[in-house]
Amino acid sequence: MRGGRALLAALLLLAPAAAAAADLAAKIIARPLAGFSVTEPGRTRFGRLDFVGGFEVRSDRREVGGLSGLVVSEAGRRLLSLSDDGLMLVAAIDRDAAGRPVGLSEARIRRLATTKGPLPRSKVQSDTEGLDLYVGPDGRPSGVVSFEQRPAVMVGPVDADGFIGAVSAIDLPREVRLLQPNRGLESVAALPAGSGLAGRFVILGEEAERGAGTENPPGWVIGGKAPLAFRVRRTGGYDLTDAKVGPDGRLYVLERKFSFVGGFGARIRVFRLADIRQGAVIDGEVVMEASMTEQIDNMEGLSIWRTDSGETRLSLISDDNRLFLQRTLYLEFRLRAP
Repeated sequence: MRGGRALLAALLLLAPAAAAAADLAAKIIARPLAGFSVTEPGRTRFGRLDFVGGFEVRSDRREVGGLSGLVVSEAGRRLLSLSDDGLMLVAAIDRDAAGRPVGLSEARIRRLATTKGPLPRSKVQSDTEGLDLYVGPDGRPSGVVSFEQRPAVMVGPVDADGFIGAVSAIDLPREVRLLQPNRGLESVAALPAGSGLAGRFVILGEEAERGAGTENPPGWVIGGKAPLAFRVRRTGGYDLTDAKVGPDGRLYVLERKFSFVGGFGARIRVFRLADIRQGAVIDGEVVMEASMTEQIDNMEGLSIWRTDSGETRLSLISDDNRLFLQRTLYLEFRLRAP
């Protein structure tokens, strides 16, 4: 992130490195939020979103932190999250009588592994950022993960326990190597059947690559015979942090900004898949925008799913960088029709 990256980097030097963990049980202590607005906790409408509920996540294990990727499944009953150092978190989402999310239980942690073994502890080699689930060519549930510092995209089966099994790399465009360190592949989204791009993935850079001559970050559609390159118009000082395709067949992108004066900002935009063409610069509609007057932090993970009754929900999770100055937040919204 611009500006805030230097502060976070300095603070990270003071924090001990997270230990590797595999099949660890974690106790989650959740603090439900009174509302999304800090000054108007009773307010529920924010752009096209209605705030359903959320909570701050605390745990007896330091491994529960640094969460960057998110998939909510089973109609909002479970989640799979991925930290920015290769740790997966699987947990049940606890809800109150009104269906509002109030905490996590049955939490377990496992280190992501490739077909050659568990990811190393080195941050450079295990900087996992984006996460999505999809149905693989064999009809089985599969997962896809993006790596930032050493740009890579890897895919693997989803095990019966909800974790992603051993992953292996897929081919990427050569231009991905020009992405800036720590501003690389933050996002990966599986493209659905019926989109004309089934079996492929959208990957997005957080910021423009070296020597790009533009502030617009790059994106590619990969997984087909040849990659398709495009850009996302950068506005308002926001950088791209996650993306998912919603049930409506459109691409939702989570964005983040930071300044020493204003703190964090978060925004969600939505784009038409039909606008993604070779060489295109796509722009989208703002679904929601939030600042420090709302309950946000370093928002990095986005998931879009449907309830049993058919409502479309958006879930967000924040990366606390395992720093005492930041929070891990889980937020849930209902999407209103345009």
